[in-house]
Amino acid sequence: MKAKKIAILKEEYIKGDMQQYGLECYCSDLARLTGVSYSGTNGFGEYWFDGKHVINKKNKNAITNMNYINSNGASSSTFKTDYKSGVRIAISFDDIEDFDLSKLENLNLEYPLTIIGGRVGETINKLFENKSKLIITTGRIYDIDGKKYREYEAFGLRFIRMKNKTKSKVLSDGTISKEDTDVYLKVESIPLDIDEKAKLAYSKVILFGSLFDKNGNEFINSDLNKYLNQDFLKSVNDELEHAKPSLVFDSEVKEGNNRYGFDFTPLTEEEIMVICMKCNIAVFLHGKTGVGKTERLLSLDPNLELIDFGCTSSDGFTGIVAKDFNSKELFLYEPYWYKSLCKKCEEEPDILHILFLDELTNAKNDIHKVAFEVTLNKTLTNCGFRLKLPKNAVVCAAGNEASESRSASALSEPLFGRYAHVYIDTDSEEWLKWALKRKKEGKKLEYKEQPETNKIHPAILDYIRVNGDKVLRTEYDGINPNADPRKWALASKALYQCNNPQVLRAFIGESLTQDFIKFCKMNLITVEDVLNDRCNIDEIPFDPSLRWYTTICLSTVDDDNVDKVREFVRKLGKEFLAVFDYEWSKDDNQRIMKLYNQSVEESLMRKLVPNGNK
Repeated sequence: MKAKKIAILKEEYIKGDMQQYGLECYCSDLARLTGVSYSGTNGFGEYWFDGKHVINKKNKNAITNMNYINSNGASSSTFKTDYKSGVRIAISFDDIEDFDLSKLENLNLEYPLTIIGGRVGETINKLFENKSKLIITTGRIYDIDGKKYREYEAFGLRFIRMKNKTKSKVLSDGTISKEDTDVYLKVESIPLDIDEKAKLAYSKVILFGSLFDKNGNEFINSDLNKYLNQDFLKSVNDELEHAKPSLVFDSEVKEGNNRYGFDFTPLTEEEIMVICMKCNIAVFLHGKTGVGKTERLLSLDPNLELIDFGCTSSDGFTGIVAKDFNSKELFLYEPYWYKSLCKKCEEEPDILHILFLDELTNAKNDIHKVAFEVTLNKTLTNCGFRLKLPKNAVVCAAGNEASESRSASALSEPLFGRYAHVYIDTDSEEWLKWALKRKKEGKKLEYKEQPETNKIHPAILDYIRVNGDKVLRTEYDGINPNADPRKWALASKALYQCNNPQVLRAFIGESLTQDFIKFCKMNLITVEDVLNDRCNIDEIPFDPSLRWYTTICLSTVDDDNVDKVREFVRKLGKEFLAVFDYEWSKDDNQRIMKLYNQSVEESLMRKLVPNGNK
């Protein structure tokens, strides 16, 4: 059995037998999230009914009133056509295909109604974050409040994923859904009340919120009636057997949208730490006291060299300069940590050893200057004496934020900028993963000397070329990583090491990293695509920003191949050709003259061959 026609409750029914049972109706979570007014005490909400219309004489357009039951179960009405109330459906027995009263339970109309909260909701959220293949789409679509939502399935649950676009709402499980957060609603059978005498089935709960009609028409001619018997009816009658299930995250990014060949797999903070250390980039760990910063480094190097600036004197870090009484010459008593680090690195030349500057934010300013040199050049300086750290030593540091400790002070921007910054924010799940990993014998940080390269990764070059100064250098706030030319150079080293742009958040911050990743996934046309005839101009979407980005990237073409690429850009439009010419010839007199001579020739050809006809 399935419904052929859907309506809402009529006024005569509401004021008849139904009156004795009470007109209050519970508001589903979907209804709350789609704007239905409801009582925070008992969850009862408002809903429309098909009642007698009264013309509003004060209104020149003669809009009639629209009737609804309020959350107290009383009849009310409104002349506001933008007023949103709830919908509870009503189906006459005559409008049920293959109707059989004894098998009425087979009328199984399904709709997303109830929040999936608690641990299950958190788990589903993590599945989406991790792009898990445990999530599939069933192929079923629900049209709700003017938007289409795909039905997903995981752990045997069918649900939709929608964003709460209303103010914070208290949902049926007691949780508060904040604005602009994702909510998962379970698809379930719509609970129905059956009135055999009236030959009617109607929903026990308010399903969703909806406008009635933009022109104030009666229900039979209303927008609501049209929606219920088109999109809504199709949704609830849609048979899953006819749908095509498929994996949501079936494969990695398509090659066409991954022109740099990146791996976009999410990286943990520990993975970022290891990547940076293998590039010999200093790492600064942020996190609250007791979050496990030192333990995470110990798991990588159990024999690390620790300098705790909470209890280490200046001389203990820099060493002591003294004078030889016989020769009258100055000499340096090397600090103990330096001797110890050199010994470890010499005994294990193929292993990276960590010099850990703990509580660095508690150190005095003169120590910061020495730490700057140790971090930047891996050199300890004191009164003209310079001690070089071993090649297989890497510097790490940590410290309390200035907002958490009175004795802590923010790092100066130059010192802050010499580190890759990793933010440890441990919840129970992350901590358990780390704790279980510690039970296994950890792999040592292998050291392999790599040739230095000044070549900046082409993805970074393209990103800065397209976006300019606004991404080359961003504002420093003393807390989060900011971008500057040196940071981009460090980020390039890490990017070459792991081929995963997620690592950039340790250098330029989370927000800019995500924008960089979005740029890298854009399906831009490359110089190689044009030269090898791998693209068709008709296949490029007419998106001005996409075409502009493509033009900027194509402007990197060399002199030998510029003619073919320029001709391709010409087909994108005159404005894009102008951008290309400017970017390609900028500050190059030979290129400027080449374009000038071409424009003269083209102008002459247009005069000789008007309208393209010989």
